[in-house]
Amino acid sequence: MSIARCTSTHPIIRQIRQACAEPFEAFEECLRQNESAVGNCAEHVRRFLQCAEQVQLPQSSTTVEA
Repeated sequence: MSIARCTSTHPIIRQIRQACAEPFEAFEECLRQNESAVGNCAEHVRRFLQCAEQVQLPQSSTTVEA
């Protein structure tokens, strides 16, 4: 439970959920339609992961100086 709570509130996870909602919903729909052949959804997974990899957190206004 604590892991799920942590991931659901983490800023990058929230950003991915927002930015990649469409490919994730398409993946979920594919899974519903292919319960006995989830391998048919590989392209949907690829699209979602490709989207998620491109998500970046907004730069914060504070910087760390060395």
